[in-house]
Amino acid sequence: MKTTLNILHHQSADWLRELEFYVEELAILSGRLEEINSHWKGDKEIMQQAKHFQNKFISLREHADVLKKDIDMREVNVEKIAERKPEELDTQMKVVDDKIFDRMAALTAGVAVTRYEFNKFLAKAM
Repeated sequence: MKTTLNILHHQSADWLRELEFYVEELAILSGRLEEINSHWKGDKEIMQQAKHFQNKFISLREHADVLKKDIDMREVNVEKIAERKPEELDTQMKVVDDKIFDRMAALTAGVAVTRYEFNKFLAKAM
């Protein structure tokens, strides 16, 4: 893939905003899960499903945290290159193996699927 330092910088900023959104979304979903836990404490099946979603939310949050660290590190590297070679901010260059793009797509899909499944669970439980 060919891109520029400028584009890489803006992509990192977009990803970080997107991650903030997902972290907030997972916090909201976790809050809704707490409501279920307090309402259905005695129902073993509901509590088992609630535990599944709690684990899924934790896993997605951890994925987001790791991605944030990796994006921050990538941005530091982009800034270092930009400082050394400011004349190349908009010069096309080849990016070798940008796995963060694929990892962000996987997180996006994971949050969407989990949100859908959780809403189905809420519809039954509430």
